[in-house]
Amino acid sequence: MGIGYYISAAPQLRLFESIICQQYYRDSQPTPSSAAAAAAAAVAAGMDISIGIPEDLCKKAPVQSALAQLVGWQSFFDNIPGLLLALPYGLLADKYGRRWVMTMSFVGQLGGVLWIVGVCWLGLPIRAMWLSSLFLVVGGGPNVAASVSMMVITDSTPEIKRSQIFMYFNAAVVIAEIISPPIGSLLMKQSLWLPILLNVICGAISIFLSWYMPETNSYAVRGRERGGYTAIPSSPGNDTSSNNSNEEPSKHPGYITGLLHTLQDSMRVIFTQKNIALLVVSFLISTFARDSMAFLLQYISTRYSWPIAKTSWLLSFRAAAQLLQFTLILPWVDRTMRKRFKGDPRQKDLYLARASIIAIAVGFAIMGVAPIVGLTMFGITINTAGSGFATFARSLLSSLIDPTMMGALYSTLALMDTLGSLLAGPMMAWAFRWGMQLGGVWLGMPYLVSAVLCGGMAGLVFWIRLGRGGRRGCGVDLY
Repeated sequence: MGIGYYISAAPQLRLFESIICQQYYRDSQPTPSSAAAAAAAAVAAGMDISIGIPEDLCKKAPVQSALAQLVGWQSFFDNIPGLLLALPYGLLADKYGRRWVMTMSFVGQLGGVLWIVGVCWLGLPIRAMWLSSLFLVVGGGPNVAASVSMMVITDSTPEIKRSQIFMYFNAAVVIAEIISPPIGSLLMKQSLWLPILLNVICGAISIFLSWYMPETNSYAVRGRERGGYTAIPSSPGNDTSSNNSNEEPSKHPGYITGLLHTLQDSMRVIFTQKNIALLVVSFLISTFARDSMAFLLQYISTRYSWPIAKTSWLLSFRAAAQLLQFTLILPWVDRTMRKRFKGDPRQKDLYLARASIIAIAVGFAIMGVAPIVGLTMFGITINTAGSGFATFARSLLSSLIDPTMMGALYSTLALMDTLGSLLAGPMMAWAFRWGMQLGGVWLGMPYLVSAVLCGGMAGLVFWIRLGRGGRRGCGVDLY
């Protein structure tokens, strides 16, 4: 799904901008401006919305504010299904397997993409695209799919190498982010619909591949036998050790009750231990800040008057910096820190998580005040230096909890991701509009807000204290 998304990101944004721009000039009063008159004439002539209005005429504040609102609320609605369903799907992935949950998630995402394509193609009111979020009830959306992917990696890898495997997984995602935007930029010069259609094809291929993915849930059950993790304190009547992961829900009359007991037990373990709780909450803020990067295309295009097709190349620049991080720099740093901490991967992961969040905060601050594109690119580079935060935090969390609870843990992280995205969409749109009203340096308001939030999150991460020594299960401080 990632390749298709990155290919279609810039063309889809330009398509939305064109639709809003067309409506703006159709509804606006006639003006003496020759440019505005030409745009209005193009609309009146019924020209293709993808080419009818020159892009530079669509950079007006009302158009950009409407675009920011459209994208921001789409993000908000997209994250509601994940917020409500991430934990149930995670528990089902623990009980019945990872494969079918991931497949369902891809099916729901493809349905949402097809709805948006239909709204734009048929000329329906653009806000009707918000209804695409209803399709994400099937599978919970992209955050559930991402959390299941992390479960599969955690099931299949030893603790000492887990952070490196996470890095290589992220590197694969970044490679898709590098090669996809240039493809989208080239295709959108021919037609905005070509890269969008390619996104649909990639979604269908993802469904096929996920269905034939090997099941790894049994590895987690075996890993529990090694011990040393935080056990689940079972509720009365809920003996988790007797559950068979291959049984069907219909064979359990008390299935729903058992599921609720399991959910209660898992949340008790996760949120009654300071270290685990602080790391889980940190994902809420990091996701909020990360999703502010969704406004990068519009921010650069508006602040520096760049066409969106040209701006999309910055996504490849950012992705290239991330690839360098995940394939060369972070693995080298990880190996070096592993030697320094002499086989205690938890202390190493905590140290690197702290350094990463500081880099993220500093990078956002530079991006928020940068008067030129070059300085913004420098801020992106610094921000990218902290891109390993989620990797190190996940690796640390995975070492502190029972392997059979990975579904509940990663679903809770998905819940934090979803809640962060849910808040980020409308709040970043509001910050972007407010920054446009204030003008000047305040155009970078979304990234200034992100810098402040990441600074606060750094305080949370520095509050974490682990016990000394390399034994598993140490350093889990209770409230």
